[in-house]
Amino acid sequence: MAVEFRITKGARAGARERFEKSIVAIGRHPINDLRFDAERDLDVSSRHAELRIVGDKHVLVDLNSTNGSFVNGQAFTGERVLADGDVITFGADGPQAEFRIVAEQPSAAPSRSLRADAAAAATVAATSTPRLNTTERVAIAVEQQTGALKRVVAGLAVVVIVGALAAVWMTRKSAAETRAQLAMLVAANDSLSRALEARLGQTGIADASLAAARAESERLARELQAQQARGGDLSAAAAAVRDAQTRTASMAGMDYSAIADANQRAIVFLVVEFADSAKATGTGFNVLPSGLIVTNKHVVERPDGARAQRIAVAFDGTSGQWKRATIEVVSETDELAFLRLTSAGTYPVVNGVARDDGTIGVGRPVAILGYPLGTGTAGMSGSINTLTPSATLSVGTVSKRLPETTQLDAFAAQGSSGSPVFDRRGIVVGVIYGGATESGGRIVYAVPASRLAAQLPADARTILR
Repeated sequence: MAVEFRITKGARAGARERFEKSIVAIGRHPINDLRFDAERDLDVSSRHAELRIVGDKHVLVDLNSTNGSFVNGQAFTGERVLADGDVITFGADGPQAEFRIVAEQPSAAPSRSLRADAAAAATVAATSTPRLNTTERVAIAVEQQTGALKRVVAGLAVVVIVGALAAVWMTRKSAAETRAQLAMLVAANDSLSRALEARLGQTGIADASLAAARAESERLARELQAQQARGGDLSAAAAAVRDAQTRTASMAGMDYSAIADANQRAIVFLVVEFADSAKATGTGFNVLPSGLIVTNKHVVERPDGARAQRIAVAFDGTSGQWKRATIEVVSETDELAFLRLTSAGTYPVVNGVARDDGTIGVGRPVAILGYPLGTGTAGMSGSINTLTPSATLSVGTVSKRLPETTQLDAFAAQGSSGSPVFDRRGIVVGVIYGGATESGGRIVYAVPASRLAAQLPADARTILR
């Protein structure tokens, strides 16, 4: 049974979001399932509440939020059982959502370009709950994962093999034997979920995408059990479960720490100023030791063709070390722009740029480094003059490939424009430029590596791999 939140008050008034999972996290932080606006819905805490399905009950749990939670105008602490039609208020004067229990599947959300209205991004306030920056989390994760991750990945591989064997047996046995093997497949799926729980507890990296993969696997397992109860065709549902297991195992085995270590120093935080003194921010990455930055066209050029008059660049992890840059090339066909640093020096570069798109088939895991929400992300508050950029690492999977666009199931937001997308080798395979508005930042678009490689200036071709 699905649940739906119909937002009736706040920055996202009019939006509807449906979920088919046992726990729905609610708050302003990007990791939440039901996300409120990080800049305008300030009555909502970073992690405000959770909806938990307990038996046949839907229980709203307040996570010690700053401004409290209310159901039908009544404040509560701890837990409150919800009924269909209850109105939830997050903070006394905060946004409201009507809670509904529904059975039908969610309809496809309309999409459009996420082109930044980046002029407001430079003044974004730091609203997330403070947490360790990416570099610190990577260092901790490396220590924690070295032995445990190998065991988890090996266990996941065994789970997938067990699932495959179960499928073979199901095609050869009688109906009674099929039910028994189906139970084995469901048990294997439960084992995968437990392994992912352990994985999520070991590292703060990639937690959101791993949790999403686990939720998908659990949802498919429920469908499999429903098919069994109805006596329907089990082959399609079983295949879907095995596919989910394979994708999740692949994501769990990707070395995100190594990708961050190899590339994070080459990520840059951009501040641009236009002729009317309007300022904007974005992300870029360096591909030449002398300083050649790749970013998005819309970061440095407005729709009317007006270009930024001044551009300042700060490399990740540096404090107050701003470099001037000039626009060298703006693509006529893609969301790409190339900037030259005006200060002589030897600057860190990314690990490489893919010549083609052969390593990012649909279902493959990817990693993204950038600055979603600009200065609003944890660890980037304070004066712009002394800002120390700290890139956020987020992960996802390739969900669709077109000649001019790669679609990802990942997280991006205002400020992510120009972020590099990496494959399991730590090589750039795309450049984030937008996404579907109604997806809450989870359907993301990127310029494919082949189009970036074709437009690199001649002196930067040595970065191609």
